[in-house]
Amino acid sequence: MVTDLVQIRQLAAAKGDENIEFRRYLNAHHPAHDALRHVAEHVAEQIDCTACANCCRETTVEVSAEDIETIARFLDAPPGEVKQLYTIADPAAADPAGGARILRQTADGCVFLAGNLCGIYAARPRPCREFPFLLATTTSLGSRMPSIFVRARLCPIVYNSLEELKKLTGFHPHHI
Repeated sequence: MVTDLVQIRQLAAAKGDENIEFRRYLNAHHPAHDALRHVAEHVAEQIDCTACANCCRETTVEVSAEDIETIARFLDAPPGEVKQLYTIADPAAADPAGGARILRQTADGCVFLAGNLCGIYAARPRPCREFPFLLATTTSLGSRMPSIFVRARLCPIVYNSLEELKKLTGFHPHHI
């Protein structure tokens, strides 16, 4: 199991063509829709996210009004204050003035990240609770695959789950 973030980033970059081939392989061979979920559950049991927290440093987290309310209750602060201090308008939203919010980032990552620990873990937003989105059962593997491969470069669970799924499905790259 590879857990070193530098090594994972390098391996994911080196396997770019292989991973494109693997995506095509999955589309053609249609593995069981829950195959990745089962592999990811096994991999996640072996990896301590608090030893990494790279997702908190590298990803943008959209927060809903409900997430802001939950954080506000946890911090015992007014929702407006939480919104003002800890979120910003989402510049990538179709209408940035439309109200979409993301968690503010500092030079070290998420505004709530302290070392490798989440300062609002019990009240973290839905995207944080669901990351790395491998355990979902409501959408097909095919619809999630492009984003999963993008996250392979930053998350040990994603990288190792994809490598295990390659073995499980009998994938052998041909481009090498």
